[in-house]
Amino acid sequence: MRSSVRIPRPISSFIGRGDAITSLARLLGEHRLVTLTGPGGSGKTRLSIELAWQLHENYPDGVTFVPLAPIRDPALLPSTIAQRLGLQDSRGRPLTEHLADYLGGRTLLLVLDNFEHLLGGAGMVADLLGGGGDSRLIVTSRAPLRISGEQSFPVPPLPPESDGVHLFAARAQAQAPDFVLDESNQAAVTGIVRRLDGLPLAIELAAARVRVLPPQSLLSRLDHSLSLLVDGNRDLPDRQQTLRSTIAWSYELLSPAAQRLFAIFSAFRGGAGLGELEAVSRARDVVEAVTELVDQNLLRAQAGLPRYTMLETVREFAAERLVELPDSDPIRAGHAALFSARVEPLDRPPIWQSNEFLAGLDLDHDNIRAALDWFETNDPPAALHMAAKLSAFWSIRGHFTEGRRRLERALELVPEESPDRVAARNGLGWLAADQGERQSTYELYTEAIAAARSIGDRIGEGTALFSRGRILLSGTEVPRGLENITAAQAIFQEAGDEKGVAATLLLQGAGGLFTAELDLACARLELAVEYCERLGLTTMRARALQLMGIARLRTGRIADGRAALAEGIPVVFESGDRFGIAIGLGALTVLAVRTSRPRLALRLLGVRDEFERVNQVRQPEPIRRYADEVLAPARARLGPSAELIRAEGRAMGLDAAMAAALSEASDKPWGDSLTARETEVAQLVATGLTNRQISERLFVSVRTVETHVDRALTKLGFKTRSQLTAWVHLHGLLAENT
Repeated sequence: MRSSVRIPRPISSFIGRGDAITSLARLLGEHRLVTLTGPGGSGKTRLSIELAWQLHENYPDGVTFVPLAPIRDPALLPSTIAQRLGLQDSRGRPLTEHLADYLGGRTLLLVLDNFEHLLGGAGMVADLLGGGGDSRLIVTSRAPLRISGEQSFPVPPLPPESDGVHLFAARAQAQAPDFVLDESNQAAVTGIVRRLDGLPLAIELAAARVRVLPPQSLLSRLDHSLSLLVDGNRDLPDRQQTLRSTIAWSYELLSPAAQRLFAIFSAFRGGAGLGELEAVSRARDVVEAVTELVDQNLLRAQAGLPRYTMLETVREFAAERLVELPDSDPIRAGHAALFSARVEPLDRPPIWQSNEFLAGLDLDHDNIRAALDWFETNDPPAALHMAAKLSAFWSIRGHFTEGRRRLERALELVPEESPDRVAARNGLGWLAADQGERQSTYELYTEAIAAARSIGDRIGEGTALFSRGRILLSGTEVPRGLENITAAQAIFQEAGDEKGVAATLLLQGAGGLFTAELDLACARLELAVEYCERLGLTTMRARALQLMGIARLRTGRIADGRAALAEGIPVVFESGDRFGIAIGLGALTVLAVRTSRPRLALRLLGVRDEFERVNQVRQPEPIRRYADEVLAPARARLGPSAELIRAEGRAMGLDAAMAAALSEASDKPWGDSLTARETEVAQLVATGLTNRQISERLFVSVRTVETHVDRALTKLGFKTRSQLTAWVHLHGLLAENT
């Protein structure tokens, strides 16, 4: 499965830096790790993005940009990188090791942006490169990582007479379309760029003022203002003094409302929309202040979203202004409360919210982390409640290790037993089970059951029983698992918890499928679908439809099975739930077999192989075993060609697999376009004859045989004679007298 190109598309144009791009392209050809170093505002991020865009065609497995500015804990580096690559947390081994293997088997470019505050995690970067391969890493940082194999590249300032002047002019024209760089102002613009030490961010901040100050006036004001401001920062390096003073100068020219919002914005991580800014600032309308900040390049609008971000260098200055506000603590508390309320609708796994709701949490994941950080220090019970709520999000999005660390910390901070502690224990157990830890998870649920009973928490008790049943069901103790799930169902029914009942019906249906009680499975799953539809549980409904589709296919209800899969699988695939996707691939394989498409089914096994390898997951054993059993006759008949077809599936993406399996097209016979002579040559190739031997058999030249072989390979989309041989055997074209 190929990675896509995941690089930001900046709204503004890229100016100059041709020599730097050329040098960096050469260095990436010679070194696997290149670190762009320089002070804040020197253009490291923008240069890395432009470099990635210019080189992306050199990396067939994709280019991925990983913004690290919102991350505060080096321990989150592996999971942050994995999420950007489309991977989830590992199962049974360290995530860094899994990432190293993933990169080692690919030709991929990874850009890690803003690493300077995470230098304690530099060793992890070295580990990523330990898997070998042709992947490359670009890192931007104010300081080098100082690890083996690193090639540092200090990003130079923009030359005042060329690139610096052109950048100023471009940004000035964006603010004042009638601005023209000519002989009357070029000397002043050059002076501005020189005064700002060629720092791109400082140049952009200054250029934002051309609507009210012509270049000559701007230069004289800069000379005066920066001299005063620099005097207060003499302990900083020269270029850092210049940038900080430029930001301070821009800040002082803001209106009071914009100054306050500028400071408040630093409480956010990863960006914010107008609604969030109004909620935290307690202002009725922030549009005017936001517009002023965007106009002055202190905030940046995100492409395609009503959302804004702040460069890390600017955010650091804004954070100092926030500390100076008399209501700084209430502002941070308001930010935490806002995002705690954002996750409140979450329920226990597997009672997931819609994909749209989960996508919103993805967008604000860094703000959610910031809220948890604040609560852990200032309000531990609130941190416990919020962490317990997040269990379902962490599970379906694959943040297993991070979620477990958060829950363990919250449980330590709040030792007194409560429903939130029970919920946190249940969430911790679910995430541990996601990572394959069955025995310790069983014990954790047993403790949760006892704790829930001790405080009369019936929902918590039912959830723990249900979750314990899930781990038993996934192993070899299906009857015991169903006993726990049935006991949980009784508690949920008594408590009027319909969502809990729906979840138990889902697992009861799975249990019936695993034990081949197919009528029971269909009945339970159909009821689960009804519950989920009525309660608006679209993601869990899709999981039930997947299993129901398999059960119907196994009972011979082909059309009904296909319909269930067509409705459920797209939703599951969109959710990113790797366990659900693995089951969906099993369902599609069974569908292909039941609709007489053995070649497609074998390719789907290849998709499954690659998905499981990359995502560290495995289909439930009963589903895996059944898929293998129904394919056994086809594999026996096809012989060695079966494995070749299966191998082809490893390069087939999930979307292509889903589209092929859910379509009603039959297995298209390969080679319909081969001529009679090409088919005859292919048959002789399959007997092991060389081109010369074939030419003697058919009384034609060797060159003619070569032409027929090449045409047959081209028409069939093959590259080797072994693939052609497998195709002949697959279609039974090898006559006995050949």
